[in-house]
Amino acid sequence: MAGAGLLAVAFAMIFSAVVAVVDGGGGAAGLIVSAVLTGSVGLALFLGSQVSPTADSALAFAAVAWSWVAVSLAGALPFLLTGVISWEHFDDAIFESISGFTCSGSTILSDFGSVPQGVLFYRSMTQWLGGMGLVVLAVAVLPALGIGGLDLIASEAPGPTADRLTLRVRDTARQLWLLYGAITCAVGLALFLVGMSVFDAVTHAFTTVSTGGFSPHADSIAYFDSFPIEMVLMIGMVYSGASFSIHWHALRQGIGAYTRVSEIRWYLLLIAGAFGMLVWVNHGELEWLQSLRESVFYAVSLGSNTGFGNSDFVLWMPAAHLTLLVLMLVGGMSGSTAGGMKVLRLQVIFRYSFRELMRARHPNAVIPIRLGRTTIEEQIAAKVVGFVLLYLGLIVVGGVVLSGMGVDPVTAFSGSVSALGNVGPALGEAGPTSNFLVFPRSGRVVLMMMMALGRLELFPAMLMLVASLRGLSQMRRQREVGQLR
Repeated sequence: MAGAGLLAVAFAMIFSAVVAVVDGGGGAAGLIVSAVLTGSVGLALFLGSQVSPTADSALAFAAVAWSWVAVSLAGALPFLLTGVISWEHFDDAIFESISGFTCSGSTILSDFGSVPQGVLFYRSMTQWLGGMGLVVLAVAVLPALGIGGLDLIASEAPGPTADRLTLRVRDTARQLWLLYGAITCAVGLALFLVGMSVFDAVTHAFTTVSTGGFSPHADSIAYFDSFPIEMVLMIGMVYSGASFSIHWHALRQGIGAYTRVSEIRWYLLLIAGAFGMLVWVNHGELEWLQSLRESVFYAVSLGSNTGFGNSDFVLWMPAAHLTLLVLMLVGGMSGSTAGGMKVLRLQVIFRYSFRELMRARHPNAVIPIRLGRTTIEEQIAAKVVGFVLLYLGLIVVGGVVLSGMGVDPVTAFSGSVSALGNVGPALGEAGPTSNFLVFPRSGRVVLMMMMALGRLELFPAMLMLVASLRGLSQMRRQREVGQLR
């Protein structure tokens, strides 16, 4: 699977090299060399793959996780070989790559004008691939290697049940690819029609549909100062922050498919509620129309965990910051490209808490946990509670560690929330007009690990470690048996 992922990244590098040649701004040679190196390793891994006949879900999740590690390391090569980031700071190149493939949107770049457009195009493609492409590609490839891929879709679309669009996993992957590509084309065309250049329209379409948030401009969306552009982006972000399987069902069954899912109502109400709160908090600080425009944009941008910016929300009131932190924590819907805990888990936590309050008053009552027409099993509810506690615990640990490195508490804890939720901007010194160089070098290593954990989902990442340790244990036992013989 790592081989398939590396081959996909190599093709992205080649495509970006073509953009660099057309643009004439340099970077083509470094991209081509990166593609050759990445493609060679990817081809060797792909052709040399051997799948154990005892492969299980732990092995499948381990394949996902180690593939992310492989493509993130290879994805750093274009930044280094084009000279955008010096070899002395190779870890910054890995940071930018991980931020791209995890769709976090955090960056260490500052002088965007000196970065070749081919590299900026590649940078946006890392988010587009990371949004859904690599996992879905792996789901299509794994059956050919002799292992089922439904576990991989489940890891990208966590929820009470894994939603299979078709009877065959490979067909499911194909359907998701078609939908993902079609939405990307639609967003890109719309952005071009409202005034973006072809380059800006394509790169922002990549990072909108993937809810990644990378922009080829240091000022992000504020660079354009265009409400029509912001409207198109907001529609794209809301759509992409919702479940892609629901979108597919809506295309086939009509818009009524949306009304049957309670999670989408919670998702939209969360964004609408955040918008109302931001307008109410900011009404005395900003001009009325400006307050409406910035509030709705950030409610959508952070509610979908995309991270685009059209102003500096660090200058807002503390109450607005708390609202934005809630959006960063929750994220989008399950089955979307967004990060965060997911709206579905928020629903389960609310229902579970309400049920426990009712049971405190009526100990003998049997009160099921329901989401719409679905009854959630106790085992699944317990897993959700455990996940949320682990998620919040990691945020606290990350914030404490960063604070211990000398980062101010607001920047440290909001950076921890942003990294684990794959959001991009944070509060304090790491706001939307800044970059993550405000964190010390060791602190950025911590943030890289949190971004990877947030994108991979915590339980699958634990399964990765279980499968890896189990594999090492089996190798040791085999070696001991060989020595005895």
